[in-house]
Amino acid sequence: GAAKRGIFLHQVFKTNPVFDRLDFSSDKKFAASVHAHDGDRRMMLLGAPEILLKFTNLPEADKVEVLEEIDERAFSGERVLGVISKKPCPDYRSLKECEFEDFNFDGLITFRDPLRKGVFESMQEISKAGVKTIIVTGDHKGTAEAVARELGIIDGKGAVLTGDDLSHLSKDELYSRADNVTVYARITPEQKVMIASMYKEKGHIVAMTGDGINDAPALDEANIGIALGSGTDVTKSAADLVVLDNNYETIVAAIVEGRRIIDNIRKVIVYLLSDSLDELLLVGGSIFIGVALPITAIQILFVNFFSDSFPAIAFAFEKGVDGSGKRPRKITSNLFDSQIKFLLLAIGATTSALLFIIYFFLLQWGFQPEVVRTFIFASFATYTLLVSFSLRSLDKSIFRYNPFSNRYLVSGVVIGIGLTSLAVYLPFLQGIMGTVSLPFIWVMGVGFFGVFNILAVEFGKWAYKKLS
Repeated sequence: GAAKRGIFLHQVFKTNPVFDRLDFSSDKKFAASVHAHDGDRRMMLLGAPEILLKFTNLPEADKVEVLEEIDERAFSGERVLGVISKKPCPDYRSLKECEFEDFNFDGLITFRDPLRKGVFESMQEISKAGVKTIIVTGDHKGTAEAVARELGIIDGKGAVLTGDDLSHLSKDELYSRADNVTVYARITPEQKVMIASMYKEKGHIVAMTGDGINDAPALDEANIGIALGSGTDVTKSAADLVVLDNNYETIVAAIVEGRRIIDNIRKVIVYLLSDSLDELLLVGGSIFIGVALPITAIQILFVNFFSDSFPAIAFAFEKGVDGSGKRPRKITSNLFDSQIKFLLLAIGATTSALLFIIYFFLLQWGFQPEVVRTFIFASFATYTLLVSFSLRSLDKSIFRYNPFSNRYLVSGVVIGIGLTSLAVYLPFLQGIMGTVSLPFIWVMGVGFFGVFNILAVEFGKWAYKKLS
């Protein structure tokens, strides 16, 4: 509006030079300046209007009327600033030593800062994922509440607290209300630090955003401090992450991606440890009962390098078939939780015990030891490949998603089965691996054992859900 009228800031400063300045403070919630005005000097304050009204000479009735106007505009979603001024007193020396009183009320400055496109949808998405968004701001209570309603994070159950409320509530009272609070308005930097600390003590993982110098302590206190790309260098240095595009959608995408990475790490843990448990029980069981080892050292190395590695790498490209990054999850700092332990027991211990029992009885029934050991090797190498399709989700049944939608995993399994076939049927590799060619009926047995292990994993998922 000023630019349309030909008023530009550099021209204002040129014709009305500033003699003294007091920068905006989150504690005071206003900025002050003394500048030239009509051949004299003028002291002006700009900031939170309800604070500045206390310094004016307005009658009480007029103050009430202005406060009503402020509330009306703030609760409609507008940001509201107040402007007051007066001629400096004769003994004026510095703004830092000045008593702020007897000012004229010049008016209100209001403007609306619209939400970015897509923020509402991102807020809804992250809410479904179990992430609660709380507004902590120095803005007017009405403005903050209006923004919260526009974002859809106040649904009638949420509450709004101000900095004054926090100063009058006891610690126990605040902690009891914290889970229902959605907006903290007119908050000081010290209170922002206290809020971050409070939610951490309540067992939440706290991510705090900010861009000003005063936000740095709160970002440092939070589990994850997030600075905006437009923020100060001090804020960025105190933060763990910097969002260069200042976009909330980027934060949401980071949360979803982080959860996806954690989920994939959990899948790799189950996949590799169940395989290692198989090797331990097969070799240990054979030594314990005094029979020949079912798999040799070079066969174990082959499985670890050529069967396990390809699916394990492919899990890094797993996008998730159960929306695990977009639904609520239990907060835990331990990747090796009860679900992983249960699945390891269901997959590793059960399947390795069955494979060892099959090996023992095949020897007892008089089958050629070379054929039996080759069958065990092929079954072991193949089932670890096939079971990876079932481990694409530790929660969702394989029958409820397309197991072949991860092309990297499919390629890894095909390569692994191909290499295992070469180790069994290629004469050159037979001499190295200690294998012999398997008749078709034995190959059918290898396939049957692979299918059985997939079913064992699915049963483990189902049983864990029922028991947990």
